[in-house]
Amino acid sequence: MQQVKYPQRPGNKEAKQWEKLIVGLLQRLELPEDDKQKAIAEYNKLGKWIGEKLDVPEGGVTIIPQGSMRTQTTIKKPAGKFDIDIVVRLTDGAISKMDPENMFKTFGEALQGREGLTGIPRPKNRCWRLQYEGKPYYFDVTPAVPDATKSLGSSFRARDKDKGWTPTNPIDFAKWFCDHADQRFPFQQESIANDRAAKAAEIIPIPTKEIGLDDILRRTVQLIKLHRDNMYWFEEERAKELQPISIILVTLATHAYSEILRTRPFEFFSAIDVVQEVVAKMPDYISYDPSSGFPCVWNPKLLHQENFADKWHLENGARAKEFMRWHEQLEADISALLHQSSTDPAPEDIQKVFGSAGLKAWKESRPSNSGVFKSILTDENTQPARAVRVGSTTTLG
Repeated sequence: MQQVKYPQRPGNKEAKQWEKLIVGLLQRLELPEDDKQKAIAEYNKLGKWIGEKLDVPEGGVTIIPQGSMRTQTTIKKPAGKFDIDIVVRLTDGAISKMDPENMFKTFGEALQGREGLTGIPRPKNRCWRLQYEGKPYYFDVTPAVPDATKSLGSSFRARDKDKGWTPTNPIDFAKWFCDHADQRFPFQQESIANDRAAKAAEIIPIPTKEIGLDDILRRTVQLIKLHRDNMYWFEEERAKELQPISIILVTLATHAYSEILRTRPFEFFSAIDVVQEVVAKMPDYISYDPSSGFPCVWNPKLLHQENFADKWHLENGARAKEFMRWHEQLEADISALLHQSSTDPAPEDIQKVFGSAGLKAWKESRPSNSGVFKSILTDENTQPARAVRVGSTTTLG
């Protein structure tokens, strides 16, 4: 596709101001710490409940966070809810030996009995959704059972409505992402020395370490998912069905970041430059099957076993075309925003990238008598990671 030509790169001081503004807004759209702790507590209770309901021996149920909670890229959706993805590995008991449909149905029945808290469990393609009415999050819970033959390339498999069994490896994928996200560009070396929070060495069930200011890949993923969510919030239902899924966005962005860092580490002098280049290069990592010509975005830890874009060839390539439409809009919106001064960007351009909740956070951060973002664009001793609740947790912010 024809790439948008970005305006002249901002100077180093201006780039730093943009970085602080963008990171400050993203932090205000993350799951607040008190809500995160409540979600973790519920996450732990859910595991015990499932084990008891399924009569699985102790040690036979393992709950694993996957997706944005594990990679630390959660972002507030336009509807005000955070998506918490969970895989429940069932390694013992009768359910571990069932066919995919019976396993999925039995697991769904085990989720019943707590509807006053979780809401009625709703079946999706691979998971069961627990809505948690009145809470700022919902759980997507995917049951997985052992695949002793590893015929799908993974030691665990999940039910897929269309395929039957499908491989699942959330730990391997998250490690792949985190390994790349923890890599830094040469221009970041000074900030790495000053920002120890960016180096998370401990592996815990749900990561709770703060994301450092220099964590470019995680911030980029948050930014592109936020733009996707806000763009499709106002689209017709058909477009919503075709929108690019998060796992594809994460995979393409990670490939782009890794390749840029490996081959051109000294060409970049600010996080803003890197973000723009990662976004521009994302489509380059879509491959095509040599026999069918179908587009592929492979699971990097299950190469040629799981294609995240396995539906892109259907309906005359509707999803592939939709990805390109979204990507072109993403480039255009980022370009329009960064073309302006960081101290006084147009509100409509803030909203195109960060949505209504982001615009609200931006307005709240602006002193009424000044065009300077004092609560975000402050000196290096500020603590922008402090959570700020934005809007309602159950309605569009």
